[in-house]
This record gives sequence, structure tokens and C-alpha cells, in this order.
Amino acid sequence: MNIIQRYWKVLLAAMFAVVVWCFWGFKYSSGLVYQEQLQLFLFDSEMFFERLAVPGGIARYVSEFLVQFYNVVQVGAVIIACVYVLLQLATWKLVKKQKVSDAWYLLSYIPVILLWMYMGDINVRLSFVISMLIAMTCMVVYPEKSSSVAKYIYVAIAVPFVYWITGPAVLMFAIYIAIKEILANRNFLISAVAIVLSVACMLASAAFVPYPVARIFYGIGYNYVVDVVAVMQYIVMAAFVIIPIVISVLPEQKEGKTSRFVFAGVLAGVVSLAVIAVPANYLSASYEVLDYDLLVRQQKWNEIIEKAEKKTPDTPLTVSSLNLALAMTGQLNEQRAFQFFQNGWQGAFPVFNKNFESSLMTAEIYYQTGMVNTAQRFDFEAMEAIPDNGKSARIIKRLAETNLINGQYKVSLKYLRILQKTMYYRNWANETIALLGNEKAINEHPVYGYLRKCRLTKDFLFSEQEIDKIMGQLVVQNSKNVVAMQYLLFLPQLEGNQQKYLIYRNFVDETLKKQKNQ
Repeated sequence: MNIIQRYWKVLLAAMFAVVVWCFWGFKYSSGLVYQEQLQLFLFDSEMFFERLAVPGGIARYVSEFLVQFYNVVQVGAVIIACVYVLLQLATWKLVKKQKVSDAWYLLSYIPVILLWMYMGDINVRLSFVISMLIAMTCMVVYPEKSSSVAKYIYVAIAVPFVYWITGPAVLMFAIYIAIKEILANRNFLISAVAIVLSVACMLASAAFVPYPVARIFYGIGYNYVVDVVAVMQYIVMAAFVIIPIVISVLPEQKEGKTSRFVFAGVLAGVVSLAVIAVPANYLSASYEVLDYDLLVRQQKWNEIIEKAEKKTPDTPLTVSSLNLALAMTGQLNEQRAFQFFQNGWQGAFPVFNKNFESSLMTAEIYYQTGMVNTAQRFDFEAMEAIPDNGKSARIIKRLAETNLINGQYKVSLKYLRILQKTMYYRNWANETIALLGNEKAINEHPVYGYLRKCRLTKDFLFSEQEIDKIMGQLVVQNSKNVVAMQYLLFLPQLEGNQQKYLIYRNFVDETLKKQKNQ
């Protein structure tokens, strides 16, 4: 019992970390994978100096280094859990600069819970979290009890440093100093210096970096959507500044029934906030799309079907993922497919939309049917549609594959050389480079060899209303392309065109008969 009384804060932090780990590692792991596939972290000096050249670039560089570990979702969940715990610890360290009762300890979790809620937006980047952690660390080491001269020196050095490392998170640092100095010492001058210097740094940097002032103020690399100001971002930043100060001025609670009653009330409030508010921000249909995309990327076709049996998908991207899974398992037929919700041809081949996730998932369907060039075009479009104009390791890997299948070995090598500078794709890139030019090895490869035989060798334009004809061309190209054959028969059923279905059915029967005779 004495051990629990002595280390109860450590035990609570450990329990919190486990909950966060389970949340991200099991329930919302697709959100981690989504973050990883939106970036390309390279181990070279060029990328480091590119990040160093902009405010907040170092925090972004550190976060991108960590995000690459999201490839193993359990490791990614551990990273987020550790960062959350460090932020909570920094919050309590700020509180403990004053004599504060432990009865208020759980209030130090509120800023982290608000951050957890905010990260329900899939566009929030880890660089925002890392920036706040760095700013919080500088707030913790602020010499509150030193002389005015030492404080001025600290502010003069720390504010520009924190700004260039973290970006607008420096405002947290400056505002915290301003509030503390006003409350504790009535020192309005140093408060003004901290805030004015931080804003001056941000305005001055606009003259040297190729970004508008507005974007500098809401953070370069804090969010994938660069043209929208997230109000919740500033609420979270404010919480990490204001809540520690509020806790530090709460009345002291002596040991006894009153203290235990206060602690129980705070516990109930904080737990209720976490249990009710956090999940509410993760109910977006975006996560369902990401779940399907992750399973498609991992080619877990049976798991996709099992997921659809529990809750039938109802959007073009999720329905198309289900239909692809049915096709890959030989079940894309009238008896099986129409056990689920279908929304026309969009549920087979979603219409082109210059959107990262949409283009990427549609490209996967074309790739699996054998339309290698179309898949390559959609992957190009997907990478161009990345909101912050970044690059994607996942897409570069696929572009290396499509060019290899097409025999464009120099182009494929260009992409593979890029992936050799990464951590998780390096071994695959080295193995694939060995295939370049080796026609025998490529033709015998279970994926590349098969797609090389299935692909259409002539480029041509086609409309989205003619995909059934393209599926027919794929069947003519290779009668063993059962995926394209299933789509060919399925598309007229989606539009209720029985006459077209009978024509295609007869064509398929004749094709299979010729194949059998051969």
C-alpha cells in the first residue's frame, strides 16, 4: 500500500500510456499508416538543410523521423503514448513550480486530452505535437526566481531559438512568461518584451521564407491542410499555457476527507472528458476509408469481407475496396456482391477526384486488374494531390513497380535510388534493383510477371463510362485475368443492363472455351 501511495502518479501515467497505446495501436492504427504514407523521410543532408531553412523545420524533421516508424503501428502507438506522457509531465512540472496540492494532479491531463481530441482530425501532424513539447520544455526551465537581467537574457536568446525550432509554438512560450511575470512580479516590461519579440520574429521571418505571413502564424507543417486555420489548434496551445497557471493558484487541500473528495471529483471529471469527448472526434467516415485502404494495402482480402459483413460499407471508396476484395477472392458475382450495398459503377471504379486518398485507392483497383499505366497515372495524381506538396514513399514504391513491369528500368531505378535512402523501404529497394533488366526473373515473379502478361501494351484514352470495354480488352489480352473477367460481368449488373450482361456472358464463355481447348 505504501508503494502505491508513493508512486501513484507514476502508475497513473503508465495506465494512461497503455490506454493511448491501445487506442492508436489497435483501434485507430489506420490513422498512423495514413500519416506515414503522406511523407518521404530521407537520410540525406539535403532534406535536413531544407527543413532547417524554415521556422519550425527542426520540429518537423524530428516528427518525420518518428512518423516513419508508423510502418509498424504498435511502435507508432508507443511513440504517441510517450509524447502524450511527456506533455502531461511537463504540464505538472509547470504546476509544481508553486506549492500545489496533489489533489489537483489529474487536472494536468486536461491539455493532453484536448490534444488527443484534436488529433482526431487526420490532417493534424506530429510536428505540431513535437513543437509544443519543445516549447513546454523551455517553459519548464524558465528561470522564474532569477534576477531580471538573467530573465531578459534568457528571453532574448530563447525566443528566437524556440521560434526557429518550433514555429508559432513560440507564442505558448512567450505568453506563459508574460502571464507568470505579471502575476508573480508585476513585471509588465519583460512580459511585453517576450510577446513583442516572438511576434517580431514571426513577421521578420516572412521576408526570408517563401510562405505567406498567415501560414507562418498557423504553422508550417503543423497541418496537412495548409489553407485552413484550425481554431482547435490554438485552443490546445492555449490550454497548455493557461491550465498549468490556473492549477497553480487553486487552494491548497490538506490531507483528509476533503482532499480525497476533491480528488475523486477531479478524477470523475477528467475521466468523463476523456471517455466522452475523445471518441466523439474519431467517428468521422474518414477513418472507415482509412481502415479499408490499410487492408487493401496489406492485401488482407478476407478481412475486408469480414469487416463488410459486420457493417456494410456505403461510400464509393469503401464499397470499391470491398468489391476489389471480392474480385481478388473470386467472389465478385451477383450472388455474393449484392449481399452488400452497391452504389453503381462508382462502387467498382470511383470517378476521378483530385484527392490523395481517392486517387490512391482507385489506382490500386486498376493495378490489380492489370491496367498498369492507368494505375501509374492515378498514383502520379495522388502524389500531386498531397495537401502540403510533399512526396509519398508508398507511391514512389508503386511507381518503381509500374515502371519495372513496363520495362522502363531507368525510370524505375530513379525511384528505387530514392527509396534506398529510407529506413523501411531500403531492403525492398535493394532487392528490386537486382530484378532490373533480368527479364527471366521478372517474368517468373508472381506479381510482376503476371501483371506484365495482363497489361495492355497500347496507350489510349477512355472515359469512365467505357470501363467495361476496357475490362473486355484485358480479358482478350489474357483470358486468365479472372479479376478483369469478374468486373466485366459485374458492371452491367450494377446498372441493371441485362442485355449487355448476356452479351458479356457469352463472350466470357467463348473465351473460356477457347482457353480450355488450348
